[in-house]
Amino acid sequence: MPVAISQRHELPGHHHVARFCRPRAIRSDGRPLRDAFLIRPHEEYLSTNWLEHFHHSDRPRQIAGVRQALGDKGFNVRPNGAFAVLNVGGTVDSIRQTGNLAVRFVALGEARDPSHTGIFGYTPEDTDTAAALARLVGEMYPATG
Repeated sequence: MPVAISQRHELPGHHHVARFCRPRAIRSDGRPLRDAFLIRPHEEYLSTNWLEHFHHSDRPRQIAGVRQALGDKGFNVRPNGAFAVLNVGGTVDSIRQTGNLAVRFVALGEARDPSHTGIFGYTPEDTDTAAALARLVGEMYPATG
């Protein structure tokens, strides 16, 4: 269900998002591959979840909130997958400096997943930005907790 434009807003730079990485998109050392950040050809953004939406100060509780939100909307969180965490401001600045691209982290909110966000500003063909996002991941958390 699309969100009205008036409900969309960019996330503050000091906030964070989590991206679920399928098992095949995780390296043997536990870090994400570029493939975890590729936009699907028919989509205009990469789906993520806004961690601070859950109003918890500790990361494990935020990740638990994301697990719950994804489960509530029927998303299959595979046990061998993981959540990759990106800092919004650091990511925006780094992508702008290295790729001369303006990515934006936008809150999209859905009825069953109010923490749903999207990373806008790159295309499915932009594998360099997907690789840069994978390198910028600061933390990884197990898919199940």
